Amino acid sequence: MDIAKEIGCKIKFYRKHKKLTIEQLAAIICKSKSCLSKYENGTIAMDVLTLYDIAKALEVQIDQLLYFPHVEPSTVLAPVIPIPAFFKNLTKFYLYYYDGRIRHIVHSVADISPTVSPDSQDYPVRLYMNIKDYEHYQVCETTYVGRIHHDNALTGIILQNMATPETYQISIPHPYMNGPIIWGLAYGISSRPLMPTSTKVLLAKSIQEETEEFKNSLLLSKEDIRLMKLYNMLIVQ
Repeated sequence: MDIAKEIGCKIKFYRKHKKLTIEQLAAIICKSKSCLSKYENGTIAMDVLTLYDIAKALEVQIDQLLYFPHVEPSTVLAPVIPIPAFFKNLTKFYLYYYDGRIRHIVHSVADISPTVSPDSQDYPVRLYMNIKDYEHYQVCETTYVGRIHHDNALTGIILQNMATPETYQISIPHPYMNGPIIWGLAYGISSRPLMPTSTKVLLAKSIQEETEEFKNSLLLSKEDIRLMKLYNMLIVQ
């Protein structure tokens, strides 16, 4: 993995997200246009101070520009607490939900640390939401960091938005059931516009083929609406 190129991709993504040209960002960090272009292309590596200057200019946390290598299942350490079947030996999962505001499926990838936190017995997790592509999934609109806690009947994921005070939570019922996918309920505060949201989400062990049937499964069904009216709650079974 070319770390300089991965960091450069992130800089370019957040620069465009902030609607800055190369010339504008270069001027802010006191570098030439050609130098910043080489940073973004991964042609040259930058020093730590420059990376901090870029993070400050883009108004992002330094962690959002760094590259974090993914740990493959073959290197996972023996668990010290029981792990439900779906999450057994799982160090990466794919998260999908349908956003009706943009009429599009939102794609996210989560990396789970194979090492448990000794103070909490939870596993650190990092979620990359609304990714650009699967190959460079750390280049994303929103990065969350948090922990994943397993219980016999429920797995809970509590995440902190690295750019705002927002907390994002995902609850997965029946994690002991093994299979390629599992459903969960996610809730947090949306920034487009600012409002509380609760969404059913699909967690998958592999990248899913996005057929019309797959998209429809992410939509609220007639049965979902019936149960909402019956219980006055959004329920994921």
